[in-house]
Amino acid sequence: MEIEKVLTLLSRLGHRITRQRTMVVEVVLDSSCLQCAEDIYDKCRQLDDGISLPTIYRTLDMLVSAEVVRKLHFGQGRSWFEPIQQEGHHHHLVCRNCGAKAPVNTCPHQLIQEVARRNEFIVLDHQFEILGICRECQNLEVGSRSREGLV
Repeated sequence: MEIEKVLTLLSRLGHRITRQRTMVVEVVLDSSCLQCAEDIYDKCRQLDDGISLPTIYRTLDMLVSAEVVRKLHFGQGRSWFEPIQQEGHHHHLVCRNCGAKAPVNTCPHQLIQEVARRNEFIVLDHQFEILGICRECQNLEVGSRSREGLV
């Protein structure tokens, strides 16, 4: 979605459009993949060191409520945000150790629809994320076990 359209939508929903909110919207929409609030904060601080983390969270909450951004949880004690794509979507491989992410461009949509049909269930949306351990963390784990004499 274009930045101006998002800002217009937020304004119509009764939110003030400030310079800092505009900056957060730009940073979020500039990435097509997952970012945590801290990543967004770091990018915004490079542009304006006066921005606060609460401003980031408030703006992200607005964007989620306006259905411009998806909020995802992978059980790591933090939330991840990504723009909702108007056409198509993707899922993710997520490392449980370091949080590294990689897009998965295939979707089990047909399977989900079939299971839903059999159960007389209407699917409104879905989230499909694969949790595991990335190669780097696997190598660190093996290295640490060999140093301890466990391998």
